[in-house]
Amino acid sequence: METCFRTETGLRPRNEDACGVWKFSRSGLTLLAVADGLGGHPAGEIASAVALEELRRSVERSLARSSNLDPEELQNTLAEGFSMADNEVISRGVRMPEWRGMGTTLVAALIDDQGRGIVGNLGDSRAYAVGSRGIIRLTVDHSRVMEMSARGMLTPEEADRHPLKNIVTRIIGRPGDIPDFYPLRMGKDVLILCSDGLNDGLREREIEWIVQDTPFPRLCRALVDQALHESRDNVTVAAAKLL
Repeated sequence: METCFRTETGLRPRNEDACGVWKFSRSGLTLLAVADGLGGHPAGEIASAVALEELRRSVERSLARSSNLDPEELQNTLAEGFSMADNEVISRGVRMPEWRGMGTTLVAALIDDQGRGIVGNLGDSRAYAVGSRGIIRLTVDHSRVMEMSARGMLTPEEADRHPLKNIVTRIIGRPGDIPDFYPLRMGKDVLILCSDGLNDGLREREIEWIVQDTPFPRLCRALVDQALHESRDNVTVAAAKLL
């Protein structure tokens, strides 16, 4: 499996996104994750970094305890990672008054060396599969405009450009917010995880074109660099492709 990841600050004064790819040699599993600290909240950059580090630690501990790699166990492992990330972000906010109320989105994928695994998300950072079927959104945003779209009040295109599109309804850092999980079979598709800064700069069909036209080792750089021409946000991408 080839992987890449990249994050850039763009026009914002600081980068509140975080990303990473971790390969666990004993199990043969790969973890990819993107987090987007909430703008307008305290310490967004702290929340995203803490969430990713606690997610990684939790997954690593779980894999050290178990050799069971069936889909149910992979989902349990990723769910525990989300829960531990949530607890740690909340705990840091309690211990540090200046960080109280901090939060972040989180999208992550835990994948075996055959491209099978689980994707989870909280917030509006997304996962896509791009391949012969075009670009397919694997996750559902936890956002106000997505709720409006589900009720038929907005088209998907209107939702992506709506002025309230940055209002998220579930996050890491708030008790009781539960992630959604989706089974993954990559096949020949490219898996893309991204913060909403990528969608602020590129439409989905443009993401598809870049994936199709760019050799993989340069893919994350190409997506981020192209999005920065239009995006007003931090832009972050992590990607994977089977060899």
